[in-house]
Amino acid sequence: MEIKVSIPDEKLQNLSPSANTEILKVAEHYVEEVLDEASRIEESRRTSTSNPEITASIISDAVNYAKTHGIRARKSTTNKILQFLAFFSTACTGWLFNFDKFNQPLYFILFFLMSLCAVLTNFHLIFNDNANG
Repeated sequence: MEIKVSIPDEKLQNLSPSANTEILKVAEHYVEEVLDEASRIEESRRTSTSNPEITASIISDAVNYAKTHGIRARKSTTNKILQFLAFFSTACTGWLFNFDKFNQPLYFILFFLMSLCAVLTNFHLIFNDNANG
């Protein structure tokens, strides 16, 4: 089933062709997020014997949830790998911290590389997190 939305021309008169394309993508993405959230809400309310049905009130709840809390997108595989790498490198840095062994060049290089990896992955995760806002 396809749903079409009509927007009055006076709202769209100042949009460039690229802005027109972008507004369509944004609207489609937002509607998909609301529908995903509505499905989650419906699933949490449904008893095991009833059939799934998304009602108007569930759609309203999903929109209200999106306005107040924001809908979080699922984490990408890249983000999950970076989170694991950040945790692992941070733990290894703590485990390798032994001031007495820093006079050994190989040990110090390993510690330095783990520390650098920990700092970079953590900074990337902190500053590129879409949930921050």
